[in-house]
Amino acid sequence: MMTVFFALLVRAVVMIPIFLLIKSKDIAAAKLSDENIARMVNALPEEKRTPFLMQLNKVKKNPTTAVLLALFLGGVGAHKFYLGQTGLGIVYLLFCWTTIPGWISLIEAFSLLVKTAKNNETKAKELYQMYTRTYPVRY
Repeated sequence: MMTVFFALLVRAVVMIPIFLLIKSKDIAAAKLSDENIARMVNALPEEKRTPFLMQLNKVKKNPTTAVLLALFLGGVGAHKFYLGQTGLGIVYLLFCWTTIPGWISLIEAFSLLVKTAKNNETKAKELYQMYTRTYPVRY
């Protein structure tokens, strides 16, 4: 049990600084995605902003949480469950004893920041279209 703990600790100590160095431009891309969402919110009429933000917060995922789950618990698919990909999470869980999902999750951690931010932006665009859609009046 202790060896597993130390293996996870070494993995975290080695991977996090490397991850932060490589992903600095992806952090900028994630911020740009957040800025696009803020523009959508500002474009909405005042009375629609609060319901829009409430619905968006229900479906929005935190990119940092997704990355940390992939780094520390990715071998059992925790990041997949968090992102709503339950089927893949179960596959990761079934094959966690092979350590293959753990290695895959390390690779995925490098792209999760941007993928999650883009997914949040896509969900925001869908909600925005729903809130700005006008329906014809029928008599």
